Amino acid sequence: MYAKRFIQLFIIFLVTIFFSMIFVFYFNIKGYVSQSLVLSLVGYIILVIPLTILTLLKQRKKFSHDSGIGKSNNIFQNSLNVLDNIIILSTISSDNVSNSSIITFKQSNSDENVFYCVTKKDSTRVKNIRFNNKVSIATWFDKQTGSRMSSNSVVAEIIENKAMNDEVMQHPEIKKLSDDFSNNVIIKLRINSALVESFQSSPVVVNFA
Repeated sequence: MYAKRFIQLFIIFLVTIFFSMIFVFYFNIKGYVSQSLVLSLVGYIILVIPLTILTLLKQRKKFSHDSGIGKSNNIFQNSLNVLDNIIILSTISSDNVSNSSIITFKQSNSDENVFYCVTKKDSTRVKNIRFNNKVSIATWFDKQTGSRMSSNSVVAEIIENKAMNDEVMQHPEIKKLSDDFSNNVIIKLRINSALVESFQSSPVVVNFA
């Protein structure tokens, strides 16, 4: 947990106690049981509202459409701009068994064909990538335009330990994926080529030099 979140929770805790006590004294509530019930109820309501707001803001940031490299005229970026940052990541295990899982990603601020994911270090996807770093990805599709992107030519890299801290420093957009990196690793996905499709145009293959 970041220090910022700890401070936020501490401030919310103090505000909860302060307003709960004001409520008890203002309405002159007597008796241990009555005071306890009122303090618990009022404190819970006051505590839940800001925590819910913080959670919604965090989820909004995590699933936002923002792209660090800005607007672009190319079809690949235009497709990503209308899609949620969710992909299906497919990996192959050491015994040649395929595994597909849903994961959120953030596009690199500097390279449009680089995606970052954060996941548990002991997850199946990580174990598979350690064995075979050739993976496939596919996005959701936009309901209005049918825009979607997929690629069978993606190279995955596991970034962990000190290298993970260095990568986060260079690419702060990764922080939007998690508040805690202690038991996680970063998966860096470099897309060599991608297929972009939609209801409005023919499929286009985008190659990255």
